[in-house]
Amino acid sequence: MPALGKTRSWQSFEGWCHERGLNPAPAHPWTLAAYIRVLEGTMRYDALKRHVDQIGQMHFEMRRTRPDREPSVQRVLDAVRRREEAKKRSKQKPPAPPPLFRAEDFLEEKTAKKPRTRRAKAAETVADKKKSKSLRATPKLVRRKRV
Repeated sequence: MPALGKTRSWQSFEGWCHERGLNPAPAHPWTLAAYIRVLEGTMRYDALKRHVDQIGQMHFEMRRTRPDREPSVQRVLDAVRRREEAKKRSKQKPPAPPPLFRAEDFLEEKTAKKPRTRRAKAAETVADKKKSKSLRATPKLVRRKRV
């Protein structure tokens, strides 16, 4: 039975290549990577990986270099695997996140206001003036020394 799957995989790859005017043996790694991207929507990752391995085995039997062992093809397969895993994770309902804030953080207890003295008011205005000096609306002009 494995030989039947191998020939089916090879025949479908060969047909796809001939439709596009590409050479199926020896196949360029980019050709195989494009074929993987075409099949990505129709096959699960496991089936697609077997399909690509069988195409590589046919190349090996014809004494050609295996395009499925190239890094570019492996990167495309890894990307397909990651996309499939992301789909599975997105279908699962994520746990509810903890609340960002507690209600106690926003509810203030009403306390009696402290009587403000003149000295406290003066200290607040001095602090406000210092803050306003550090926040300028326009940039400070700086002299350049002439050499």
